[in-house]
Amino acid sequence: MSEPKPEEPTLRCSFCGKTQHEVKALVAGPGVAICEACVALCNGVIAAIPEGAPRQPVKTDWMDALPTEQMLGMLSGMERVYEDVSDRQRRSVDMLRGRKVSWEAIGKSLGVSRQAAWERFS
Repeated sequence: MSEPKPEEPTLRCSFCGKTQHEVKALVAGPGVAICEACVALCNGVIAAIPEGAPRQPVKTDWMDALPTEQMLGMLSGMERVYEDVSDRQRRSVDMLRGRKVSWEAIGKSLGVSRQAAWERFS
């Protein structure tokens, strides 16, 4: 008799926090995922950029103008995305260790020392 396959964790959109069960499609990459609604929003933003427009830096201060209550409401979604990325990173490190990859190589990839990687993931 074979052992039951471990249950895969639920993935979430890294932008809006919706789960794979709440969206039509979810494209997952290393440490991130995006749903079809967020892709459509991004496509709209990109399409609105006039041809030949000068390149602009990505605006990262958009949250500064949000009301406090709206920012508080976003925290739980951010926390779920953070937990999802952390879980996927931990599984990746576990798989690498299963392949006998050294803590030194893992630490180097993470930009930390071998010891810091070991303390964080062992």
